[in-house]
Amino acid sequence: MSTTNSHSASPGTYTPGYSKLKALMVVWGLLLFGLGLWQLAGPMGLLLFGTRAEAEAVSVIKTKTGLPDITLKDDLQIQANLEPRDRSYVFWNEFIIHTKDNKDVTVRAPVGSQGGPLYPLLDSDGLPTTDLVCYDPGHPDKVVFLWIISTWFIPGMLTFVGLVGILIGSTLFYWSSRPIELPHIPVLTEGATASPPNPK
Repeated sequence: MSTTNSHSASPGTYTPGYSKLKALMVVWGLLLFGLGLWQLAGPMGLLLFGTRAEAEAVSVIKTKTGLPDITLKDDLQIQANLEPRDRSYVFWNEFIIHTKDNKDVTVRAPVGSQGGPLYPLLDSDGLPTTDLVCYDPGHPDKVVFLWIISTWFIPGMLTFVGLVGILIGSTLFYWSSRPIELPHIPVLTEGATASPPNPK
C-alpha cells in the first residue's frame, strides 16, 4: 500500500529594512561626488576656457622646514643637492610661461617631490624641459599642469567613488522598504509521509 505525497507551498516576503543607513550611504556618496567635482572645477575650467602654453623649467627650489630655501639653477647643482635619504627635503620645479601678451610669468608646480625634483631642467636633447599647461589670461599665475597625475587622480577618484556610492545606496534604499517575494519552497504538510523511490 503506497502513500501519496502531500505538499504545500510556503510563500513569503522579505523586507530588507535599514532605510536610514542606506539613505546615509547615499548622502555620503553625494558628499564625495560633490567634493570631487569641486576639486575638478578649477582644473577643468582652465582646461576648457584657459590658454594653453608650454611652460619652461627654469629652476628647482629645495626646501626644508626651519631652513632657508635653496634655488638650484642647473642640473649639476641639482645632482649635488639631491637628498635620497633625507625625506624631509622637498624639491619644487619652477617654470616660466610666455603669455600671449609677451609677459614672462614664473609659476611653481603644484606638487613637490622628496629626494629630487619631478623634472630635470634640461631634457635628453639638452633643451629646457617643458610641460603643457593651461592658464587664465587675466591671471596667468593661475595654471593647471595637464600631465601631472595628481591634478586629476584624487578629484577623479572622489568623484568616481561618490558616484558608485550614490548608485549602490540608491538601489539599496529603493528596495529597503519594499517586500521582496521569496522563492516558493515545497514542504510536507503535517502527518504526510514521503513515497519511497520506485525500484527500477
